[in-house]
Amino acid sequence: MSDVNWTMNERTIVRKTNREGVQETFVSPHLTKVKQGERMQFDAHINVESLPQGQHLKKATIFSNVPNGGTWELISDEGTAVGGRGTAPSPLMYFAAGIGLCLMSHVEMLAQKLDLKIDSVRLEQKTSFTTTLDLGGIHPKHVFGKGEYSEMHLIMESSEKPEKLKLFASWCQQACMALQTVSANTPAPTALYLNNRRIDIEGNPARPEPQERYLSA
Repeated sequence: MSDVNWTMNERTIVRKTNREGVQETFVSPHLTKVKQGERMQFDAHINVESLPQGQHLKKATIFSNVPNGGTWELISDEGTAVGGRGTAPSPLMYFAAGIGLCLMSHVEMLAQKLDLKIDSVRLEQKTSFTTTLDLGGIHPKHVFGKGEYSEMHLIMESSEKPEKLKLFASWCQQACMALQTVSANTPAPTALYLNNRRIDIEGNPARPEPQERYLSA
């Protein structure tokens, strides 16, 4: 397999690093082997830090429990309308792109598994969000964010029968972990770690115990 080489922008906002990803509040990544047909758990570990330049500029360090998955760093920004510089995709844009990218991965993998004759395939996606935030004129306790919907269009050229590809697309949809994350009621608890003490936020569902170095309040 030949190396891939491409130029995206004058400034690189995504890069691979040789540094090992480390977290203090979660156990180290580990992939548990399962029997064929059983559920295998994939974990995305993300560390986010604000960069000293400010104005919503952030760096995410990304690693997983998948062997040889690597450790990646990417830069995120916000648009100038909300006080950013507009130098990199916003968090929501990365989030939305992850759904489409994950679905396309399953399209590629399952098409190969089924030996489907697909001449070309691409995806167009629209994901909509709403918020009560109006750039400073509302108290934080009244700010509510919501994902309204995410719609994917698979655009194919193929000699396969339509019914066969319709069924195939439904299998891709049900297999896509990112798509199922947003379409199902996925728990997303948040905890505060303050001065080496864990504080659970009221109303969150039960979570795994923190690592031993942290005490629960």
